[in-house]
Amino acid sequence: MNHDEDLVGRIRSRGLPDAVVTIATRGGTALHSALDYRAESVEVSPRGPAWAVIAASGRADLVPLWTCGTVTVFSADDGSFLEWDAEEDEPWTVWSDFAAVVRSLLTDLYEDEVSDAVRTEVARLLLPGDEVEAALTPEAR
Repeated sequence: MNHDEDLVGRIRSRGLPDAVVTIATRGGTALHSALDYRAESVEVSPRGPAWAVIAASGRADLVPLWTCGTVTVFSADDGSFLEWDAEEDEPWTVWSDFAAVVRSLLTDLYEDEVSDAVRTEVARLLLPGDEVEAALTPEAR
């Protein structure tokens, strides 16, 4: 099994939507053009930022979902999600569920002045229908 197939299997084992597999392997634009910079694919090279965080932290339970520059969003074995910059020793943000991760991503898009209609499209691609409305409310930052 190659590194990319391993990543796909690890993401699916977390019960995350196939849209996350698409982002991790092909980049956010493969899912929606609005995700161009905010959700890039995970570099398969062990020298990529996601793998650098895993190596430096010793956290073998982390599964990278997408990147934005040197920042990676991870899923952890305990069901939490982390936002971690490869240049930092600790995660920037820890979320308790995937809906909170998507809300943060949608807040980034809101701050980028992406329309509500497009943000709704992205939310529907990533979340069950009953979680979409709450995720569209921007975080207070």
